[in-house]
Amino acid sequence: MRSVLVVLAILCMAAAAHAQSAASFAFVLWGEDVDGKPVAMARSVVEHATSCPVLQRASGAWQAMTPRRRPPDGHFRDVLVCETLYPFGEAGAVLVGARRLELPVVTPATPRRVPVMGDSGCRGDLPEKPQPCTGDGFTKVWPFGVIADDEQRSAADLIVHVGDYNYRNTPREMTLSPRATGYDRPLTVKVYDTGDLDDEDVPEVPIGAGYWSQNMQGSPVPDTWAAWRDDFFTPAARLMKVAPWLLVRGNHELCSRAGPGWYYLLDPASALLRRDEGQQSCWPQTPPGWRLGAWPKPPALPFEGQPFPIHIRAPMRIKLGELDIIALDSANAGDAYLYNVDAFVDQFRQVAAMLVERRPTWLVTHRPFWGVVKRIKGVPVDTGPYGFINVTQQAALAKVFPNGLPSNVTAALAGHMHRFQAIGFGDRRPPQLIVGTAGIILSHVQPVPPSPEDKQSILVPKLDGIDAEVVGLMDHGAMVLEPGKAGAWTGAMVSETGRILATCDSSWPRQNRSQSVCRLQ
Repeated sequence: MRSVLVVLAILCMAAAAHAQSAASFAFVLWGEDVDGKPVAMARSVVEHATSCPVLQRASGAWQAMTPRRRPPDGHFRDVLVCETLYPFGEAGAVLVGARRLELPVVTPATPRRVPVMGDSGCRGDLPEKPQPCTGDGFTKVWPFGVIADDEQRSAADLIVHVGDYNYRNTPREMTLSPRATGYDRPLTVKVYDTGDLDDEDVPEVPIGAGYWSQNMQGSPVPDTWAAWRDDFFTPAARLMKVAPWLLVRGNHELCSRAGPGWYYLLDPASALLRRDEGQQSCWPQTPPGWRLGAWPKPPALPFEGQPFPIHIRAPMRIKLGELDIIALDSANAGDAYLYNVDAFVDQFRQVAAMLVERRPTWLVTHRPFWGVVKRIKGVPVDTGPYGFINVTQQAALAKVFPNGLPSNVTAALAGHMHRFQAIGFGDRRPPQLIVGTAGIILSHVQPVPPSPEDKQSILVPKLDGIDAEVVGLMDHGAMVLEPGKAGAWTGAMVSETGRILATCDSSWPRQNRSQSVCRLQ
């Protein structure tokens, strides 16, 4: 009997040591219940686990966590994601073996400090715009880990991420081997995306009739847990214990890209919420009848003549005290050409129903409603040197809100463009903040100022029909917003080193149409 106990003790010690060595993470995220009330959920992400950890509340109570459904392709078999409802007004910790993963106190009150960040991933050593993701690159070229560690964000009550978490394993094209296709030579294809206009060198080509996914059978680069761990979870680990997260999907999380990981790891839809949808997942990314090594011969294209297997999530509203935040899924919205417009008309009709209550509201999405880009990258603005996006969302907004968004919408927050851009429209439209600056290698400022030292706003005429004042920066960092009374807010764009790059005030465009919502420092 003694020998059996010794063996059991050794096995337990080995299991504890294994749990310590395996990567493990925990965070709190917001979801919306069927009655419209906000729900906080604790989620754990643990490598090589066979059972869920437990949540220990500060009061001493223990809560079991339940597993989320893994993607069916097996590429996430080495990581277990579990979740449970999280209490208000009481801290907690997820216990993974002998390790405690501390979690913050969460309340549904109006947040006082809200860091907003997006496009936090690292591209890697690609031929164009290489970006080292290890060593000095972690701090000097890929600053997300430094941003996540910054003390100015440690007092946050809410963290908003506007999408694009995974860059290192979401290539724009892939080469399929004859073993996968049955063809006589390798086949290079472009992965489905509805426009990514921050590649400054080559204009994006609209998608074709075939839907190519990096998650189809035989893909050499399927979505994997390792890429998610290295691109988001490891650098964000310390920030996870600071405040709850509001998470939005970007175009790098399309089902044709890192969508399987998004729906397993981060998506707010959950069986814990009393909604019909439950946990979401990507539809099969290989057409029926496409057998490995025996694909239909060219010119056959996957899903040609069939609906593409995309998923567009319904809007989610989180009511926090006196502030509503509506998260919209714009991952499938065409940037510079109309695509999926009907789906986004339906989305904005749901938003319109939410706005009837006339509560102060921020709209949060990945692709900006209004963004200024190079002329060759978007729809031209008259004869000026600019283009603008996102035309799909603009068309849907015009149909649902022909007289413009109601005045209780006081900010539109987005990323997608790898730069900071702040746009003021006077009193005719809410200001647009674009903060795609949390980690990815940056793009040049648009509109281009008259000189590098010029910090004045630039007039962009007829941006989606309304004159706008725009400022921009090519600096890494995050926006920190502070909600005020009756929908007002102030904020600052803060670099990864803590330097204030711009100050912002929601009232400035209304006070003077010749200034933007932010001033460069």
